[in-house]
Amino acid sequence: MAAIINVSADMRVGELMKLFNQTFEYLRLRLYTSEARLYIGHDNLTPYRVDVETTIADARVDNKSEGVISIEGTKSIKALEQEFYDKFGLVAQVCFTAADGNSIYTYSSEQDAMTLAQFNDKCAAEGCVKGEWK
Repeated sequence: MAAIINVSADMRVGELMKLFNQTFEYLRLRLYTSEARLYIGHDNLTPYRVDVETTIADARVDNKSEGVISIEGTKSIKALEQEFYDKFGLVAQVCFTAADGNSIYTYSSEQDAMTLAQFNDKCAAEGCVKGEWK
């Protein structure tokens, strides 16, 4: 899991999601418009989900910076999600599919404090489903 994913504004959302899941087999990354920030933990975010065929630049609703985000196993979930909002104005959510088939977002402060590699390993140990990037 030593790979680094460099995310730029011209990357397609589906490509990013696939690379993320290939790197962290038990985790998925979802991107939502900035409006979704109001509903995290309280409501279904699906209506705000960014289409997998669009680029990150096209999904942005404001003129946030066009830098690059580097995703690696040592980055915390919270830091990754905050960086997407700060850099691209998009809400990023790390999620996983539990062993019972339920899709779950990382909302707890304990989960958000973990690094991507730590949380991926935790999900593996708990029998989560792997390889579901969509």
